[in-house]
Amino acid sequence: MMNEERLPEEFLRPMAEVIRLMGHPQRLQILDYLDIHGESSVNAVVEGIDGQQGAVSQHLNKMRVAGLIACRRDRRQVLYRIAAENPVTILHCLRRKYQAVKAAGGK
Repeated sequence: MMNEERLPEEFLRPMAEVIRLMGHPQRLQILDYLDIHGESSVNAVVEGIDGQQGAVSQHLNKMRVAGLIACRRDRRQVLYRIAAENPVTILHCLRRKYQAVKAAGGK
């Protein structure tokens, strides 16, 4: 049986912000790509998710400012990686749900 204790607002507020930021489909694709492939350049992410350079760069910057991802410069490239645990936890929940739906014959 699950613990029925209510989650405190001081926990929920930052989690709501993470969920809000992740709520854009392309941001989810970017995080999914980074989770699977690890540290990657903008060009690799753009190619990997079949995105547009400008939009991907904006999403990466928004998530970087929020602390979900981090970046470092390697000569002329900027490499991005997931820097927070919360997005990975949420992605893993989504993957489990997808696998369960897929196994049940759903889409």
